[in-house]
Amino acid sequence: MTKTILIFLAIMGALSAPAGTFRRPNPGLSEGQVSQTSLNTPERAIKVTIATVGSFLGPPTDHYKVGDQIPVAITFTNTTSDPQYACISSDLYQDLPELTKNGQPVPYMSWQSYERLNAQHNNTCEDTNLPETIMLRPNEPKMADWFVLADNRTSTGAEAWYDPLTPGKYELTIQRRFGCCDGPMVESNKISFEVLP
Repeated sequence: MTKTILIFLAIMGALSAPAGTFRRPNPGLSEGQVSQTSLNTPERAIKVTIATVGSFLGPPTDHYKVGDQIPVAITFTNTTSDPQYACISSDLYQDLPELTKNGQPVPYMSWQSYERLNAQHNNTCEDTNLPETIMLRPNEPKMADWFVLADNRTSTGAEAWYDPLTPGKYELTIQRRFGCCDGPMVESNKISFEVLP
């Protein structure tokens, strides 16, 4: 539910953004052609930066309490002198978090693992997903997407990757796909945060 509300707010923000911020590179091309012609080199041109943030995508933070929701903001920076295009699709197809606690990998929650395998097997991205292509201006960092790493004690319905985290120090990186459903992935920066009792 929270993610639905935040997506609605993001769409409303996008609609009020200056003209040219969100557009397809060529309105005459199909989504498949867009991914082939315009999204074929972003893995070399776009830097992916992540940050843990407060509830409702509040300011960056690196301290949470057990049971807190942990949202992660994803920022893209186009490092070239020409506009680049990236796809915003579902977390399931585009993000692959790697979370460790005290150097040991933390397993995905079983629901998320099942959904990833099901989506890959049934190609649901191509059949049911509603991707959005965004334009990234040269050298302008843009918060382009976000996901929920762990939901809070009283589930908000967010599609979290991990069960509520126990106290400890964590490190996170993600691999991000710039195509809507498939293609190469780029690794983000590594961040650290702590979960307190």
